[in-house]
Amino acid sequence: MAIMVFPLPTILLQTFFLTISVAIESSVFYARCQVSRKTSVEYALAINLISACVGWIFFFYVEPFLSPDLKIQLVTYVFLNQLGEGGLSLIFFIGFFVFWANFSIKLISLNLFNKIVDSAYPLKLESELEEDYRYSPRKIKKAPERRQAMAVLWGHSYSHSIILLVLWLKNIQNTS
Repeated sequence: MAIMVFPLPTILLQTFFLTISVAIESSVFYARCQVSRKTSVEYALAINLISACVGWIFFFYVEPFLSPDLKIQLVTYVFLNQLGEGGLSLIFFIGFFVFWANFSIKLISLNLFNKIVDSAYPLKLESELEEDYRYSPRKIKKAPERRQAMAVLWGHSYSHSIILLVLWLKNIQNTS
């Protein structure tokens, strides 16, 4: 008979991190993309939930293919928040990969969200950009996407920085 472990602390921590990410990234969307507060929260919530789901699916897909030592280290860190020997370098490598993978997933999901769900582009219309002399005709089509991509990057960077700070403070509290 297999025993099922319900990782409640991991679920609560993921929920806390999603709340932090949505709060920070929505404020960045609001400031940088000139969308309403409601729209910025909806976008941040949608892309963070998609990113979290894809991340967990990827984790559970890759985990069976790992070596037994690496599997034990990774599962112990994710579910029990304990590092084994040599685990710090592994965590840095995984953290770097996760940062850029999450950014890519968020950017792709936001672009899909704009095209599928919200056909009316929430950023400045091209006619409004044409009136602004700072935009050349070549930049008109790319300006909203670039601004949106930079907003995703800045918001993602800010939220990951705060999450790293929370993890560091949690680690300090656990070692004390």
